Amino acid sequence: MDARITKQRLANMLSYDWLKIVGAIALAAVAFCVFFMMIATRATAGQKFYVYAYNGLSEGGDFSRLGDDLKDKNVFSYDILDTGSESFKKSTLHGDSTFIARRSAGEGRVMFVSDVRTEDKDGNVSSTLLSFIDEAGTEKENCLTFLNPEDFLNDCEAYLTNFFGADLSEELNTEKARASFMARNGKDKRYLTKAKKEAGVLKENERLGKLREDFLLVKEAVNDKTLDYVTYTGFAENVYKLGFSMKSINKITSLVYYTAEEEGKKVQKGDDIVLCLFNNRDREGDLKYETINFLAYLLRNYQ
Repeated sequence: MDARITKQRLANMLSYDWLKIVGAIALAAVAFCVFFMMIATRATAGQKFYVYAYNGLSEGGDFSRLGDDLKDKNVFSYDILDTGSESFKKSTLHGDSTFIARRSAGEGRVMFVSDVRTEDKDGNVSSTLLSFIDEAGTEKENCLTFLNPEDFLNDCEAYLTNFFGADLSEELNTEKARASFMARNGKDKRYLTKAKKEAGVLKENERLGKLREDFLLVKEAVNDKTLDYVTYTGFAENVYKLGFSMKSINKITSLVYYTAEEEGKKVQKGDDIVLCLFNNRDREGDLKYETINFLAYLLRNYQ
């Protein structure tokens, strides 16, 4: 049988089978992509940390590159895989709808919000921040959108006592740290082998040690009012703690600012900016406390 490849035979094959060849190549490419998508590590809700800025605030020079800066400076632990920043303005075409979509999906960890308060002729006080409080007929003491920052710090301290003792002065309990790692990452694709699991446990030890260090820094800043709680007395005399004031974070305008008029000039201000902590309930697990690392980052880099 003559099975030689000739120019004529090659031409005939290409004439009649080229669609099959192209289809086979395309199918192989799709299968290749699907394979790598299946084996790739996807960040969970807790492994993402996005910083938002809401209507009424403008972005400073540092805001757009904040996600990269958080990575480059190792602000978070090994378990935060995705960081970034995003600004939402009602003046833009899809500002509010995009924000609602993000929050409906449970995205976003913290948000800078303006608390420039105004009072109408009837004595009603309003601000962008206060618009997030649902006071209609409720007796709840906490804003449903944001965490009470004092409660959050207390929860974090209680979490850390599991590993470092009641006053956070003991050596790390490595067995509890190992259990923490295995509960969160025991089935993670990054740690399939025994050696990789052991390497992950060491990273967990580092995560907890850094969290304690940053928590103590943040707690000291709260005690001396560098990070002060922003409060509002609302319906039924309930006092809402809404977030942390950025008034003493002197360089905050490098990240976000609002514009005010002083002596006839437009100036960038940060006195009435509040950092709010989103209430994401249990989506993030133990990694919700990485917000402490972000607060410490602000203290170290913008105070």
